[in-house]
Amino acid sequence: MKTAVVFAACGLSLFVLAGCGQQSDAPLPTLMPTALPAEAATATTIPTQAPTSTPLVRATLPPTWTPSPASAQEQPTETPLTANQEVNIPAEKPTLEACGPFREDRSRYNPQFVAGTDVMVAWVPATGAPSYRVNVVDESGEEFFADYTADSTYTFKADLFERGKRYGWNVYPMDALGQQMCISVGGELFPQ
Repeated sequence: MKTAVVFAACGLSLFVLAGCGQQSDAPLPTLMPTALPAEAATATTIPTQAPTSTPLVRATLPPTWTPSPASAQEQPTETPLTANQEVNIPAEKPTLEACGPFREDRSRYNPQFVAGTDVMVAWVPATGAPSYRVNVVDESGEEFFADYTADSTYTFKADLFERGKRYGWNVYPMDALGQQMCISVGGELFPQ
């Protein structure tokens, strides 16, 4: 005989089924996993460290300039350029003082030379540069020759150049650690 009992309270229904019959010793299946036996807790000691008293230091920021109405009036105003007016753009200062005089020196070499002869290039040295890296590039900009010198001139061998082609050469000063000091300078070479 099976009996069904319904309990209802506050809108919830609960059904309980009771029955008579043979009892089984097999465990009933469950949807919830059963808890495994817990491991015994072990005591763990946590090392303690005495607190240090490091003073908090706040960084001081540099002062900033805030324009005031008076300073805004003092600034010059720009005027538009006319069609034939020349513009004087100040030259940029070199990154290092040593780079100031460093430049190509065409007064000491000619970019056009006779094919089959050695060609010398020259530059004004950078102040304090112990050596220079010199290279040659072809018309496509590919470097195909590089060397080092301590002088402010370099002579390239004739077999590097072919008649009728254009070449470029570059030089840049190296410091005592072998690092480039300035932007490279150079020029073109035209074997005739």
